[in-house]
Amino acid sequence: MKYYLFAIASILIIPFQANAQSWWERETAMGKSGQLTLVGKTWWSQAANLKPGESITIQSEFPDGGLMLIKCETRQRGATGQKMIVWILDDDGDMDKENPSGDFDNDCYVADYGCDGIVDRIVDYIDDGKAPGEMDIRYFVDGELRRAWFGVDFDDDAGMWSLIDYEYDGDFFKSDPYGDNMIFMNKYDPVHEVWLPISECPFAFYDTDDDGESEVVVRFSAAPLTFDPDADPDYANSQQRYQGPFDSAMRSIGVVNVRYSFDIDDLSDAKTPLHYEMGFNMTGDLVYDFPDMVRFNALRRSPKKVVCIPFDQIRKVSDNYHSDQTGFSWAEFPDASIRIGHPSNPADDRRWEGVFWTWERRIMHNTGGPVQHWNIRREYMGQPTAQREMYYSPVDQRIHLKGATEGWLKIGCISKDEILGEVRYFDINMDGYFDRWEYIDQDESKPYRVVQTTQVKNVDLGDDIQEVASFYNQEALPEAIRLNELLIKELEKYVDEPLPGYLQNAQAQSASPTERRYILDLIREYRFLQFQSHARELAVQSYKQSQTRDPRTTVEKRRQSECVWQFSVQLSQIDAAYESGEYQKTISLVQQLNTAQLNQ
Repeated sequence: MKYYLFAIASILIIPFQANAQSWWERETAMGKSGQLTLVGKTWWSQAANLKPGESITIQSEFPDGGLMLIKCETRQRGATGQKMIVWILDDDGDMDKENPSGDFDNDCYVADYGCDGIVDRIVDYIDDGKAPGEMDIRYFVDGELRRAWFGVDFDDDAGMWSLIDYEYDGDFFKSDPYGDNMIFMNKYDPVHEVWLPISECPFAFYDTDDDGESEVVVRFSAAPLTFDPDADPDYANSQQRYQGPFDSAMRSIGVVNVRYSFDIDDLSDAKTPLHYEMGFNMTGDLVYDFPDMVRFNALRRSPKKVVCIPFDQIRKVSDNYHSDQTGFSWAEFPDASIRIGHPSNPADDRRWEGVFWTWERRIMHNTGGPVQHWNIRREYMGQPTAQREMYYSPVDQRIHLKGATEGWLKIGCISKDEILGEVRYFDINMDGYFDRWEYIDQDESKPYRVVQTTQVKNVDLGDDIQEVASFYNQEALPEAIRLNELLIKELEKYVDEPLPGYLQNAQAQSASPTERRYILDLIREYRFLQFQSHARELAVQSYKQSQTRDPRTTVEKRRQSECVWQFSVQLSQIDAAYESGEYQKTISLVQQLNTAQLNQ
């Protein structure tokens, strides 16, 4: 696969203007049903006989026609190659006739895979020198236009233009997920010859701290309001739908799913980009009808009007979206069983599109994928709502979705394929807060520990994401790390066996405070279970040794009996404090233990 790097020339750019009879638009004008072929072109026979690496330059025969470069290249298809014709139209007239080549400033690339004369892809770069630059990628099936991606470079960093992807079937390389940018898909209606919203419309990336990276990403799933979630559970992400034949139901589109993700720990920067921890997944039936959603560009090939909610409306609509279900996800640690990072940063397993919901237990249509399975916390609220509020629970020292009635955190695949267990959450009294935690070992169906309490001093955090992030970063997270480290230190005075390799490796690879805290949680739990087993066994052995038919016989026997019982009482107090998340109290109680007295 070849990549064509974009270089910005330091010259004065004169705004490019178009009129209704522009030669470049007439050259690529479609026929009935959006059909476009090359066979009828006067230069086709020459193009069809080109060999890879060969090219011809032709002047358009239309009035005021510009230069066109026709090349034969090899398109990589896995381990093999496929010949293709690339037809480059110099829309703005800046191509050098002596040294012709395309650029990413008002040039159009038409690709014919297999050199059969049938158009497969159009990549069109559009820039009037005033508004943000745009890019169209139009997809044809058997020479018939079916759909297109449209991109808008709001931050004007030329990132969207850095790669040309007519050689690639997938959609990864079309997008610039860094800074302020938006991409969206439209479906072509061949009857009315118009664009309509479909699929991911839009993907919008927001740079909230002006560092050139994105801290918020929103994706709308656009699908017919009449779609069947049982028959088409992921309609908006189905290539069979958005690239298949047009369906009249596509004229009544709704926003049926909103995926809304955030960089909570404020680590999204050039070193660790696309660093999203928290995400909402919401399903509903909002009609796709927003002010100023029709976007016109005179330099766009017909149809010139595309449809997408404006960039500055997206977050407000998401904040007030009426959902019938809400899923809350928190990425605690990477999942070593999958690779889902952005191609520009494959070593990072954070999903560049945000934090996804899952396709198990509580199914929410149009969630999309790929999905992280392990080490990501899920919480589900089945009640309709237009507001997403959060709270902090001191029991597990985590931020939760207020109103969620159940949740789970599957623990495993830390380094390789370790399957460890999970934690489950429930709101038993249905007051909007979790009050039951079940801790389950992978090898057991029954929880090894259950914590259920209504005496929890939860902290309501509201729906202001900045305030939630501030509380998390400045208070909750540092305190959780501090207490973890102190408690682990105390527990390791009683148990000092080496940690499992996956925990040792994970400590070294933790790339953020959130990840570090998660691994400390696992180490703390591992050490506590060791301590609990060791201490209980010590108590049993000491109790057996202290047994006598008549403790009145000696002072030592009576004192030993009291010490053994006191030790058992303290262990129960430690268990109770640990289970309720009172780790400072747990630390103090562990420090008060005196195992030496047991054998006196």
